[in-house]
Order: sequence, then C-alpha cells, then structure tokens
Amino acid sequence: MKIFLSLKVPRGDEELEAIILQFEDAIRTAGHIPFVATEEIAHAGLTDPKDFMPFVRDELTDCDLMIVVYHPELRGGLIEVGMAYERHTPIWLCHKEGKKISSSMLGCADEIFRYAGVDDLREKILTALSAIKG
Repeated sequence: MKIFLSLKVPRGDEELEAIILQFEDAIRTAGHIPFVATEEIAHAGLTDPKDFMPFVRDELTDCDLMIVVYHPELRGGLIEVGMAYERHTPIWLCHKEGKKISSSMLGCADEIFRYAGVDDLREKILTALSAIKG
C-alpha cells in the first residue's frame, strides 16, 4: 500500500523533524510504501508550483491512504488533503493535543490521532498500520 505523508516542518522544529523520520520508518516497518511529498519534490528538482503541483496530483492518484500531521503553517498540505478527499482516499489526521485545528480539516479526516509527543504518535500509527493489510 502506498501512503502519502503530508506535513509542514518549519525550520528548527525538532519534534516535527523527528515525526517525519519516525513515520517513514513506521510505514516501512508495517510493510507499506511511504511517499513524502516535500522530499520527493526536492528529489525531482521541482521548484516551480506549476511543475510540482501536477507531480503531487499524479502521485496522489495511486495512493491508498493519506496521513496528515497538522500544523498551522500547513498550506500546500491543505490542497493535498482536498485532492485526497475528492478522490475518496482515506485521510488520517494527526495533531498535537491542546492545539487548535481547523474544522474543515477535522471534517475531511476519516481517523483522528491526537498525540502528546513523537513516541506516542509513532505507537498509535504503528498500531493502526499493522491492522491494515498491504
């Protein structure tokens, strides 16, 4: 199963940097294929939105699940969520306990994972992923 991982990692946010590494590992450990848009866009050398948005749209067509780690600065990720929602791709929303989150984002989510920290979120996602057959 291909899993689209959407998140915004502001510079210097060590917790979100750890989450992205943990998620890639957790997705692989569960036997699935991670697609991290920001990494894949950079790897492809795409800098112009006219180039990378079609790339993202095309990659979403064969994703079986989207996992979103919410952050108030997640702007492009909101577009990705809209595309996944329109395609009826299941969306798992992860957000830190006590943080405000948009009602639209909550309305798109099929599953919601509230977390206290990196290890807590990793365990929740690993448990949920292990229940899915690849």
